[in-house]
Parts: sequence; C-alpha cells; structure tokens
Amino acid sequence: METIKSRYAILGTLGDNEGFLTCSMHIAKNLNNADTIVPYPLFEEAAKDLKSERISCLLVPGAYPKINSFIMDSELEVSESFVKKIPALVLSGFGEKCPENIDIIFHHPATTYLLSEITTSYKENIAVSSNPEGCRMVIKNINRSIAITNQLCADHYGLTTYKVLRKGINMPWICFTKRLKE
Repeated sequence: METIKSRYAILGTLGDNEGFLTCSMHIAKNLNNADTIVPYPLFEEAAKDLKSERISCLLVPGAYPKINSFIMDSELEVSESFVKKIPALVLSGFGEKCPENIDIIFHHPATTYLLSEITTSYKENIAVSSNPEGCRMVIKNINRSIAITNQLCADHYGLTTYKVLRKGINMPWICFTKRLKE
C-alpha cells in the first residue's frame, strides 16, 4: 500500500463549487493531504495559479489527455504520484430506459474512449469540461441528451444510470508543484 507523503497548503484540481463531484475533487478530499482544496473549471487554470504561487499543488489524473503539457512544463515538476480508484463511470440521463436514439451525448475528454461502448445512436458527442458540467448539460437538454459521467454526479443530479461502463478504475494521479529555481 502506497503512502501519500506530502502535505500541501492549497491543492487545486478540476471541480466546481457544487461539492466533491468530479473524480479529481473526490480523490483530493479522500487523500486528506491538503489544508485547502480549490476547484478549477480547467486543469490549465489551476496550473496558471500554481505557477503564480496562488496554490501549492496541482492534482491531475493520468487519464487527462493533456497531462503531457504539465509534465513538460519547465515551471512545474512532479512532486509525487500514486494510484487511487475513481468512482464508477456510467451512462446516464433522464427517463427510466436508455433511449435508442438521442441527439447529443456529453462527456469529459478523458472518457472519449468509452463512446465506442455506447449502443445508443447519437448525432453528436460534445466534450465538456467536467462530469458535473455534462450532467448540467443533460438537464438543460432533457429528452435530447445523455452523458458519460461518474456515479457521484449522476446521483447528485438525479439522473438515471443506464449502464455502468467501468465499476471503478485504478487511476494514476500526479501531484505537480512549482519547480524551484536552481
């Protein structure tokens, strides 16, 4: 069992002010290795605040498609990495049964791979900034859309879970800090 060594004053990660609904906020809370957790609409915005020292750590899941930009950033460095299981990833929407045809499916870019496992026909897939955003978009587009999201969000927003796509994935996580000048 790995041990999370560092303690951060302010950890920033993907989230919003509605609670610990994103996988990132959920993991950050369960780690209990930060005095304060700050949600950001984009990992890139948190990285900007890390560089300007408004926060002391950026937490990013290994599935984030643009994680390489942080790894290669000369102003940032990896302070630690670890593996933690994320909540189940699900297909959800309104209505008791999953529709056979739909206009839109909302999903975070990290879950794009899961689109190939959806049997519902859809006209377009739209990438959103987070799982909660995907659920909010389904609410705005009732009867026209479904979402790939996590179970925490589906439950929070009162959506029906049509299919569990992943019961929970052991996800690699990376904590970034500002690189000290040498």
